Order: sequence, then structure tokens, then C-alpha cells
Amino acid sequence: MKSITSCVMTMAVLAGTTLAVRAAAAPTVQAPPVALTIRFYNTSGMPSQNLLAARRATESILRDTGLDVVARHCGRSAAPGEPVDACDEPLKASELVVRIIDAPAFNTTLHPDVYGLAYVVPDTNRGWLATVFSDRIDRAATRLGVDTGTLLGLVAAHEVGHLLLGSTYHAEGGLMRADWTDALLARESQGWRFSMGEAARIHRVLESIVGASIANPAGTTF
Repeated sequence: MKSITSCVMTMAVLAGTTLAVRAAAAPTVQAPPVALTIRFYNTSGMPSQNLLAARRATESILRDTGLDVVARHCGRSAAPGEPVDACDEPLKASELVVRIIDAPAFNTTLHPDVYGLAYVVPDTNRGWLATVFSDRIDRAATRLGVDTGTLLGLVAAHEVGHLLLGSTYHAEGGLMRADWTDALLARESQGWRFSMGEAARIHRVLESIVGASIANPAGTTF
């Protein structure tokens, strides 16, 4: 894992080495879950079954943090017969974008082992756009004998984590670990989650972003 800095934004990069609380006596009013919408834009030609598996994996990871997650497939239908969601309205403060593309063939600044990027504004250490490279993820999944869509969903959730937790944030284990080795990806199936501390931070960040957008509707919150 490394970060690449430019004059306008920081890109957090994901790479592999080759790849219950007891109820009180009196009723209490619980706050509604924090909402997060992910707009998926698939321009790589990924098959619909892989795209749906990726969405399910990303949703599952984010919902584990207690978020109310909505996934939208933008610009083209996720499966045959489904209506197309144009996603042509302005992006809301509680929305993030995940682009699914093939890695650019002639980008000399992009490490060949990178699976995804998160574009983060240095002043706020937050962002709204993540990119995952479906061709590289597909090759890794085929090599390791794991599901392509699920692996892509893990990468997408990791990059969403960077959009909310910061470009340089990494943990020793779990979803936000820096190094995703082949051995780790092939061996672990349940360890790819946010920690309780990370989940709490994500909630605080989203609440702050949404609150700022309500206080200043015309301003940017990222």
C-alpha cells in the first residue's frame, strides 16, 4: 500500500504483493441508522453476475457497521430486464461513487499490482470517488480460485473506507489492512470487515458530512 500525492488530491492505493445491549426498563428512542448510498458505474463490461456479487459483498461489509446502505447501478442495468438508473441528479452529501473500469494500459504512474484507488481531498482528508480495476481483480481471483465479484466488492469497500477514514489510514488486520497477499486472500473468508472503532469513526464522519451539507447547502462537504 502506498499513497500518491498531487497538488489537488491524494490517491489512496490498494495493492496486493501480486495481487447487544440489554433493553432498559423504560423505552428509549433510538436514532435512525446513518444512511450511505453507493453509486456503482460499471464501464468495464463486467458480467452482471459478478457486478451483483460485488454489490452484495460491499453492502454486507458496510451494513455490518450499522449503516443503512443503498446501492445504485448507474448508467446501465445490473442485470438483463432491470430498468436503467440514469443517476443524473447531483451527488448528495451521503452518496459516494465507485467506478469499475479496466486499468489504463499506458499509465506509467500506476503500479501494476494496484487493485483500486480512492481520490481524497487533502484539506479534508475525505473524498467521494473511488476506482476499482476489474481486469486486475478478475485475474487475481482466477489465479487464487476465489469469486471475482466478491473480491471486487472487498476492494470497493476498502476504497470506500479510505474515502471516509482518510487516504493514509490502514489497520493491522481486517478490511483496512494495507497488504493483501495472495496467501491471505486465498485463506481468509470472514476477516474482511471494519473494526468496531473504524465503524464508529465512519458513523461520525458521515454524520459530520451530512450535518455540514444541511448547514451550508451550497458548499462542498468533502
